[in-house]
Amino acid sequence: MSAQTINGITLYNYLLGGFKNLKINEATINDLNVFPIPDGDTGANMAMTFSGGVAAAENKEAVGEMMAAFSQGTLFSARGNSGVILSQFIRGFSNAVVGFSEITPRDFANALRQGAEHAYHSVVRPVEGTILTVMRESGEFICENLSDGGFVELFQRLIPQMRVSLNNTPNLLAVLKEAGVVDSGGAGLLCIFEGMQAIAEGRDFENVSSFQVQSAPTLGYMDENTKLEFGYCTEFILQLMNYKPESANFSLQEMIAFLESIGDSVVAVQDGLVVKVHVHTFEPEKVLAYVHPYGEFYTLKIENMTVQHNEANVPAPKAEHKKFAIVATATGKGLCEYFKSIGADIIVDGMQTQNPSTEDFVKAFDQLDAEHIIVLPNNKNIIMAAQQAADLYEKAQVTVLKTRTLAEGYSALSMVDPYAETLEEFVGAMSSSLEYVTTAYVTTAIRDTVMNGVNVVKGAYIGLDNESILYSCDNKVETAIQTLKAIPNINSKETVIVFYGSDATEQEVAELESSLRNAFPLFDIGFVDGGQPVYPFIISIE
Repeated sequence: MSAQTINGITLYNYLLGGFKNLKINEATINDLNVFPIPDGDTGANMAMTFSGGVAAAENKEAVGEMMAAFSQGTLFSARGNSGVILSQFIRGFSNAVVGFSEITPRDFANALRQGAEHAYHSVVRPVEGTILTVMRESGEFICENLSDGGFVELFQRLIPQMRVSLNNTPNLLAVLKEAGVVDSGGAGLLCIFEGMQAIAEGRDFENVSSFQVQSAPTLGYMDENTKLEFGYCTEFILQLMNYKPESANFSLQEMIAFLESIGDSVVAVQDGLVVKVHVHTFEPEKVLAYVHPYGEFYTLKIENMTVQHNEANVPAPKAEHKKFAIVATATGKGLCEYFKSIGADIIVDGMQTQNPSTEDFVKAFDQLDAEHIIVLPNNKNIIMAAQQAADLYEKAQVTVLKTRTLAEGYSALSMVDPYAETLEEFVGAMSSSLEYVTTAYVTTAIRDTVMNGVNVVKGAYIGLDNESILYSCDNKVETAIQTLKAIPNINSKETVIVFYGSDATEQEVAELESSLRNAFPLFDIGFVDGGQPVYPFIISIE
């Protein structure tokens, strides 16, 4: 009979097996994208989210302590909708085992159900046929059908039900059925639990190089005559410890005040008895001396910013105080520069295939000196990570304007009112035209499919609007033109802005401009060298 109880180290090893299996199948999960386009990133987002927990929770013997660290790690590394939902599932599981030194299969089953409930509550409008369904149905099933065996028997009952739930997702979500795929987030969750099962049964995986190995520092950027100009970037996660007399007197605000007295760029977040800190200081030893009496370090990193500065050979900018500041997500040198030129204060680099994490946003916020920060995610898969960062941040009021595309982000920036006095006026102006924005994309199909009545062949170009595939052929310019013509109510629009990417040649751009002016002679038409990957053309229509 298999183990009837497990401690934190054993559960961590199960989770590590889940992470390894997720990494092995990352590309396969990415390919389960509803649209046959090369932007599938669910597997990558889930793996990067899960890696934060793996890195934070090693060598914790008590289950409750280990899961608290694992949850904290995934919270800050969460990327994309799938990653944020996964981090919230883990948070719910962690809450269910607070104070447990060991757990039984029944405890595990109850934690799965609570994890699913917490994940559902984290989503404003939960959609069935997604990872949420697989979480909920699996948790409910195992709670109602748990055998008298140990953890091996638990997984032997749980995994087949997870497969049933996953395979049923296309029957719950029409867009999955049309595309002929199961939900990618649910597939990632199944991979995690299959990996956990393998460890419980004594099986293991090949080395998949899951962990990044930090390279040795280059010593040539500092010598005995170098003056320390920029101090040290000091980051740590601290567990407040009951056995330390000072822990009962810990105050996050007092710690922040101390850190600001000896440094800057302070980001400090407390989640229960876990504290995460980032600070730039010339005296990291004082930081450690201040916090160590309260607890013990999960992780600790101190980096010489003078070395980093010399490597990059760029000065560290100092933020100007502003009432309103804007953080926008974009990728591609041209797009990033253009968005900054029309009003974005900070660009968080990352779009499809490289969604930024919650912590990426928190660090961006900390580069600003503003009363109000407005975030433009510019991608529907980034909104949840941005909102989670906004909820965590305390040094400014953060508002997430739920822009789903780069075109919507462009529209919001173009409507900024520099004379607005209140947050409502500022955000209201940026939001005023969003409902009139349509976004069209041209990219390359990564598989054969039929969708929305359009026959798609792998390797051909496809044109999409916000919701559907509209056209496909083997010429990207023709695809762009025909996609625009297929957009509902296109003749009621007035303006077209084309952001052309790194895969568009000068000749193709010139050909598209000529074709657009012939097809839509009354439109105002503009072109911006965005330099973005994946999409040769992203087109804003208003």
